[in-house]
Amino acid sequence: MPLTITVLPASTQAGKETIRFLLQDESQPKIKAIYRDPAKAPSEFTSNANFTAVQGDVSGAGDSELDFGDLDAVFYIPPPTYDGRDTDDFARACADRVKAALRKASSSVKRLLVFSASGAQYEKDIGILSLNHIADTILEDSAPEVVIARTGFFMENWASAFETLEGDKPYFESLFTPLDYKIAMISTVDIGKVMARFLLQTGQPLPSSPYIFDLHGPRSYSANDVRGALETATGKKDIEIKAIEPDKLFEYYNSKVPEKYAKGLEEMTVAMLPGGRVAGDMERPENVVRGEIELVDVLRKFASGEVTKAVSGAF
Repeated sequence: MPLTITVLPASTQAGKETIRFLLQDESQPKIKAIYRDPAKAPSEFTSNANFTAVQGDVSGAGDSELDFGDLDAVFYIPPPTYDGRDTDDFARACADRVKAALRKASSSVKRLLVFSASGAQYEKDIGILSLNHIADTILEDSAPEVVIARTGFFMENWASAFETLEGDKPYFESLFTPLDYKIAMISTVDIGKVMARFLLQTGQPLPSSPYIFDLHGPRSYSANDVRGALETATGKKDIEIKAIEPDKLFEYYNSKVPEKYAKGLEEMTVAMLPGGRVAGDMERPENVVRGEIELVDVLRKFASGEVTKAVSGAF
C-alpha cells in the first residue's frame, strides 16, 4: 500500500519542494497537504490524482482542527509570526496542537519529520530560532519515529540581491561579516529531496528516535563567494558588497519587520557570526547530510527567470 503523508503548512517553500519530490516518486504516495486556503495549492499539484489539498491552520485560527487520521507520516514546518503575537508563545501553541493531533491519530501515524534549523539545540541566545528549539523539544517523543532536520541558511534568500544589481553600480547587502566568513547554506530543492526521502522511509528503522541531523549544501559560502556566484550567474563584473555590520543589524531588520521581531532576527544573525552561539555548528556539524546543488546554480535560475525571486526570505 502506498504511504499517506501530510505536509503542514504546505505553502512553505520547504513544503512545496518536498511535495514536488513526493509526487514524482514511483511509489506514488498519497499526499494530504494542509493550507489555510486550499484554493492556493499550485495547479501542478492539484492536477495529480495522488494530491489532496485540505483546509487547516496550525495556529488554530478559525477554530480549524488538525486531523491526522489514516496518515502514515507527518511533515511539520514550524511557521514564524509577525502579527504581534509573541514568537515563543506562538511556537509553543502550534507545536502543542500538532502533538495533540498526533496523539489522537496514534494508531496510524508512524513517523513525524520536524523541519528545524542549525542551532535549534540551544535554548538561549539564538533569537527567532527559539521557535525551532521549542518545536523540537515538544515534539521529540510525539510519534514512534521522530526525525528532526536542522538546515543551514537557504540559498534562495540571496534572491533579494537581484533587486540592487541593475544600474551602473551593482551591489548587494550581506548580513554576514567578515566578508570572507563562511556559513552553511542549502538549496530548498535539496531540502525537498532529502525531506521526501526521509518521509518515504517511514516504517524503516532509525539509528535513534528522535534522529537528528544537520542538512547543509555541498560546501559553505562567504559573502565573497556569493559575489562570485552572482557575477558568474549574471555576467556582471565588480559587484559591490555592502556589509551590514553587527551593530547595524537591528536597524536593518527594523526597517522590514516590527521592532519586537527585529530583535529576534538580530540575535539569530549574531548567533551565526564568528564567536556566536551557532557558529561552531555551522562549521563542524556532528551528523550532517549534504545536498548537491551549488549556490551558483541556484542564482543562475533566478538570473534566467526560470525561478521567481519571490521565494526570497525563506529562511
